[in-house]
Amino acid sequence: MKTSRIALFAFAAIVGIGSVVGAGQAKAGSLDFLNHMNPQYTNCIASTRANIAPQYRDQRNVHDAIIDNCARRFPPFG
Repeated sequence: MKTSRIALFAFAAIVGIGSVVGAGQAKAGSLDFLNHMNPQYTNCIASTRANIAPQYRDQRNVHDAIIDNCARRFPPFG
């Protein structure tokens, strides 16, 4: 029983250390993929948002509807 606890603790320590070391190598927050978006898709979102009354622009459901509509018409990364 004691050896299984020690093995479990050792495994948890290895996983914890590995995740900390692995996280340092990843580029967290890199938004480079946004530079490769479909220009028709980004223009659709920009023009649709520009034509909406200001009081509705910041509502979450309106924002989601704009994204869904433009994504159906033009693939975001296509």
